[in-house]
Amino acid sequence: MTTIIDEAEATLHRHGFKVTPQRSLLLQVLAAQANYLDAEEIYQLAHAQDRSISLATVYRTLNLFAELGLVDQRYVEPEHRREVFRLADGPEQHYLTCLRCGTRVPIATDLLDNMARELVRRKGVTVTSACACFTGYCPACTAELRREGKL
Repeated sequence: MTTIIDEAEATLHRHGFKVTPQRSLLLQVLAAQANYLDAEEIYQLAHAQDRSISLATVYRTLNLFAELGLVDQRYVEPEHRREVFRLADGPEQHYLTCLRCGTRVPIATDLLDNMARELVRRKGVTVTSACACFTGYCPACTAELRREGKL
């Protein structure tokens, strides 16, 4: 049975790229995660397994993986300063990023799916992808800000 990692490695080969130990490790790290992670989070997980891997290698590899369609990437801030990644095999995921603590709160995809369907219905367009960045406050920060009278 072919795994997502086998398929990703075959894609690398098809496009003339070697499957280096670093690329293989990053595929393994990504395959072990259900959620999107930013490059620093991926680096921390990979570095725990191989101390020789650098953050620069992680960024270069993620860019290559994105070019080849091996990873899905999302921005989690409206200014597109923070990008998150995961292997391109799971259901859509979007997040609200807390302005206070940085926590990413998952957004129910059915809300966005309904919005895309409505856009198709009303405008007669075809939606192939969307970028939705939500910022605000996570439940814990919302409660704290309310206690402090700041919301």
